[in-house]
Amino acid sequence: MTNVKKIVSVQDISCYGQCSLTAALPVLSARGVETAILPSALLSTHTGGFHGYTVLDLTDEMPKIVAHWKQEGIRFDAIYTGYIGDARQFDIILRLRELLYDGGLLIVDPAMADHGKLYAALNEDIVIGMRRLVGYADVILPNLTEAAFLLGREYKESYSPEEIEEMVRALCAMGPRYSILTGVSREPNKIGAICFDRERNETVCYFTERIEKSYHGTGDLFSAVAVADIVRGKGMEEVLRNACEFTCRAIRATVDDPAHPYGVHFEPVLSGEYPQSE
Repeated sequence: MTNVKKIVSVQDISCYGQCSLTAALPVLSARGVETAILPSALLSTHTGGFHGYTVLDLTDEMPKIVAHWKQEGIRFDAIYTGYIGDARQFDIILRLRELLYDGGLLIVDPAMADHGKLYAALNEDIVIGMRRLVGYADVILPNLTEAAFLLGREYKESYSPEEIEEMVRALCAMGPRYSILTGVSREPNKIGAICFDRERNETVCYFTERIEKSYHGTGDLFSAVAVADIVRGKGMEEVLRNACEFTCRAIRATVDDPAHPYGVHFEPVLSGEYPQSE
């Protein structure tokens, strides 16, 4: 039988809105990765575009779950983190690393900001904690805003290719071997991601068509596809290509649906019903 990789994802459950674990879990499972979850919070919806949403912080429950797993001798091939709503959770995640086998990966999506701003309800303590977590990570997947916060820099609306290259190298200097920077562009009608490998001192990138429409949850989808490929041993060229293409197709499947502004129709892409090209 094929050796199925087993990971744990630490992020929130947004009950409605196609983001965080609601989006990541089906993608990871469909791409052949067994995924346990350690929820950081329970939200009625995600925090973008909805009002009066409810939030149940699960920080106090998380150590109990980890303790039970340790008691049962459960091990994982990787930890994949996303949205963290309470700074106390960073210590829990670092303790969770003890459950990994030797060589297990810590993959961090610092899902805390976009369009130059932190997400609602987050503060500087999260930024400080995320910088600390990144120092232990093997792979990180920030967008441009998150990269600026991690590096303590002022966010800019546009970056030159040389600035992007310097930024991914600076992110790796914080600790991880790989920094994958998303939402980058080298020409007006293209958007994609760039990855720097600190050990090989090399950069790879991949770009798709730019669709002038912004949706919540696309970063979570990109990360889930990338994480699945990384833990299954894919090369970074293939990781970027698969993650960029999947995300682009999900956006393309949604742009003609004005009743669906809160996320993207990734389900028909995942099932293969949505064509790879038009």
